[in-house]
Amino acid sequence: MQKLKILLLAVLVLVLTSTSTGSVDALGLGSVSHPAEAPVLRHEDENQPPEAISDEADEAKVVYLTFADGPDPNWTPQILQILDRYHARATFYMIGRNANSHPELTRMIAERNQTIAVHGYNHLDLAHVDFQTFYLEVNDTAEAILESLKEEPNLESQYGKCLRPPYGSTSEYLYRNASEMDYAVSMWNIDTKDWQQLDPEEILNNVLKGLEPGKVILMHDGGQEREKTVLGLQLVLHELIMRGYEVLPYCTNEGQAIQNP
Repeated sequence: MQKLKILLLAVLVLVLTSTSTGSVDALGLGSVSHPAEAPVLRHEDENQPPEAISDEADEAKVVYLTFADGPDPNWTPQILQILDRYHARATFYMIGRNANSHPELTRMIAERNQTIAVHGYNHLDLAHVDFQTFYLEVNDTAEAILESLKEEPNLESQYGKCLRPPYGSTSEYLYRNASEMDYAVSMWNIDTKDWQQLDPEEILNNVLKGLEPGKVILMHDGGQEREKTVLGLQLVLHELIMRGYEVLPYCTNEGQAIQNP
């Protein structure tokens, strides 16, 4: 009798132990359901498709490179070689008398897929001249450019109706005259100051101080000694490309790339 009590007690302990651990009753007394598993915590974006890119995406890393006062038989070809090396494009704002004297350089610029625009025939301050003078300075420059390209009509598309005012001198009168002739006025917001004969490193620093997408860079391919400009251009383009910038012309046959800075 005593042995039977001990056996029943052992069975009772076994049943109680099985129930407390949530296991199936080995003696056929029924099963006990397991407590619900704790949910697996995930980051809210895990396994979710990425959100659509915002319409207000960052502006593309583009800058616009411009040259003035050419073309020059010494400096313009060197500048074109550097632009080719870095796969960069620019707009050359020409002085009409230089374009007239060096039509082969005008064609060379267009053949290298660079664009061409007007800087005035004699580099006069056009902000306060009468309309006739303004018209002749602009129109005669355009005619000299197009005359240089006429033997290869496919190159005429490299010309754009934009005016870079000599000395950066502007007025309401100048804007009105330009509009009358259907020309955009092309200003800039990064002056390399290469015209001051700065060292190449200083030219680079002047670019980097104001560098951000959409800026318009001013340099020169004529007018005077441009050896430091040539060396500075190499530094500038190297740095721009390393920083992921695309270098494009400011003026094309479709007009000005962006509104004036």
